[in-house]
Amino acid sequence: MAAALIRSFKKYLPGCVEEVILRVDGEFISWDAVKAANEEGYDFIFGNKECNPPLETSNWYKVKPKDTTECKEIMYQPGGWDRPRRFVVMRIPKEKAGKGECVQLELLEDEQYKYRIFVTSLKGKAHKVIEEYDKRADCENLIGESKRESLEAIPSHKVS
Repeated sequence: MAAALIRSFKKYLPGCVEEVILRVDGEFISWDAVKAANEEGYDFIFGNKECNPPLETSNWYKVKPKDTTECKEIMYQPGGWDRPRRFVVMRIPKEKAGKGECVQLELLEDEQYKYRIFVTSLKGKAHKVIEEYDKRADCENLIGESKRESLEAIPSHKVS
């Protein structure tokens, strides 16, 4: 279904559009969606909710020395995909328990972090790709604001 939607976009784009970047939630991630984006000539950043790429402990970097988050990129081929793809990852330390609290220790280092994982066709540093993905939230905020402050403020006979 996601692939069919991606393939339908071109008929709605004006001819002046030269570049399309799909920034999409994890519900869209699949080989069919990635393949459709490639075939249509779109760049993409898909949130990941389906794949579990191996996250080795090496090659993490911080954007600024005092940052607590770290980023990296890996090449990974999920099952059913025809070739490896670039995944960018951000790991965020989980909150530490306060002093005196009883804490269950985790067996794996990875249990200390929350992860944001994306598959992408974009080049550049992992943190820059994630920043590009995060711009989609700005769009959603603007849509919500326009609904609240203009479109839904117009009187109508619509019953809520």
